[in-house]
Amino acid sequence: MSPAVRLQLVALACLLGSACAPTLPSAHVQAHAAADRAYAAGRYEEAAGKYREASAAAERVKDRDEMLYLEAAAYARARRWEQAARCYRELIALSPGGLRTPRAAFELAGIEIDHGDVAKGWQMVEDALKKYPDSGVARPSLERVVRHIASDRGAQASLDWLRQNLSWLKKSDCGETASYLVADRLLEVGDVRGARDGFVQTAKDYPYPSGSLFDDSMFRASELDEKLGEPRVAVDRLRELLSHREPSSMNGSYERPRYGKAQMRIAELYRDALRDHATARKEFRKLFEQHTTSLLRDDALWQEALLARQDGDSAGACDAVGLLVKKLPESRHAPCARLLCPSAPELDKPRACRDYLARELAPATTSGNSVGP
Repeated sequence: MSPAVRLQLVALACLLGSACAPTLPSAHVQAHAAADRAYAAGRYEEAAGKYREASAAAERVKDRDEMLYLEAAAYARARRWEQAARCYRELIALSPGGLRTPRAAFELAGIEIDHGDVAKGWQMVEDALKKYPDSGVARPSLERVVRHIASDRGAQASLDWLRQNLSWLKKSDCGETASYLVADRLLEVGDVRGARDGFVQTAKDYPYPSGSLFDDSMFRASELDEKLGEPRVAVDRLRELLSHREPSSMNGSYERPRYGKAQMRIAELYRDALRDHATARKEFRKLFEQHTTSLLRDDALWQEALLARQDGDSAGACDAVGLLVKKLPESRHAPCARLLCPSAPELDKPRACRDYLARELAPATTSGNSVGP
């Protein structure tokens, strides 16, 4: 589609949208605008009063509810907690199924926790979770509840609570988070194998691309694979995570934060756990070449160069740091290139090598445990 055609379609959509836009009562519009101005100026109680006027003048239920919600928020900013709680309760009573009602219920519980009966407030959070498990604030609220129980009664109590509520949580939008938290709590109580299996199950139940915790689950499972003495399984797990990388057909990318880290871990596993330096060096180079947006690219080249030096391959070390200086001169490692390879290119703007990096370059002995791929 050409830019001109796309622009015409956008203009048509705007025209149609404006043609269908509702005409709001002038009293509502004026009071809403006055409230927004007062809120922006920090006159929160004045803003709350104007939001009340706008609510009274609204003709549509959703406009009324929005003004009640904003009135409560203004009172909260003014630290008038009783008035804020009253507005939230009013909103919940008037619109049990309204768009703002779930958020109001969680906000009301928060006020009770911070400024009233703490135990009652946490029970209100649990009640709101059960009533509005598909709300946009349900997931962070679930995490808050689990952290609170763990802090108050210990990790085992938080795990027990999750298990008791898992059946209904898994039927909601909180299901993936609940499953992930169970695995996290199992790790907290010392069940490493159970936690690993829990993270794996979370990834299976909520796969890419819809699973928002798929990458985290696979990555953490790989960490526990290594802890359980199964580094090759850990590598396979990370390769499965990376198998879902896909190119973008338009501007931007589908890169996820764990991708570069997963590739780095594969290289580190080959280096440290599997003692396969040749493959480790290839995997470090793969990070540099294929993960072009990763902040770990310079670290990968540096680690490749260190391994090459340890293996007695001065040409390989020079190749890695040469790329580092040419392609990533801003790297913290770049000023140290000539300490590792005297023939490495000079930086256009020379900088001193940091002491903590120079210490890594103490005379190395050739490793006797390096094997082929």
